[in-house]
Amino acid sequence: MKVVEETHTRLVIKHRPVTNWLLGGLFFIGGLSFWIYLIFFDFTSLRLSCTRSAPPEINCELERFTLLGSRKIIKLFDPQQAYVKTILGSKGSKSYQTIVVSRFGEFSLLPNISYQDNEEFIFKLNSFINSGESFFIVTQNRRIYLFYISLFALLITGIGGFLATSSLSICTFYKSINKVFIERKGLRGNTTTEYPLEEIIRFYIQDKQVKYSRIYQAVIVFKDGKEIPINPQYTDQRSVQYVVMRIRQFLNVDF
Repeated sequence: MKVVEETHTRLVIKHRPVTNWLLGGLFFIGGLSFWIYLIFFDFTSLRLSCTRSAPPEINCELERFTLLGSRKIIKLFDPQQAYVKTILGSKGSKSYQTIVVSRFGEFSLLPNISYQDNEEFIFKLNSFINSGESFFIVTQNRRIYLFYISLFALLITGIGGFLATSSLSICTFYKSINKVFIERKGLRGNTTTEYPLEEIIRFYIQDKQVKYSRIYQAVIVFKDGKEIPINPQYTDQRSVQYVVMRIRQFLNVDF
């Protein structure tokens, strides 16, 4: 927030919520990109179908599907066994994933499936491998998990969009017409509030704690009891104190 113009009859103060714009842009782009990845590229379900040929050899086809139904197929020859892999998170959290072992390597199935569902999957597959059955099919599904993660991504996108469209604030004091105009300009619309200068009863600085620092806001109080912030988005102490001092000097008041 800063004084952008001052004459004998006019004082103009402008506040650009740059922090909101930057954070909002990052949240919006990040949330939207993550949502697009979940919808178009991340796999939500799979189907493993296996056949046992005349010799004791098993050939499988692993089909993985995205939320929109696109499919990717992997040929998996002669699976030997399946087991559950435990993945430890940075804060001690655990997630589980089924691994299928074949003569040609290991194949990872869907992540973020419950331990019980993974156990059920490997029990069915290992039972088929050790049996004499000729055909087998089993599925995995994490649509509910992806549904909630998608909602979270959309929420982050919405928050980012809201912050990125924060309004530019312009406060103009006119001695010539004895009025103050408080304008909010942005993609969500423009508003203008005006009051006679004699309706102002005081200015004060409001602050609040944010993690390890304090941020500040300049507020105008009018006779009708209405309080209007010059900068709706809190900012640093120095610029707020300087602006309030300049306003008082311009209006020649000490309240």
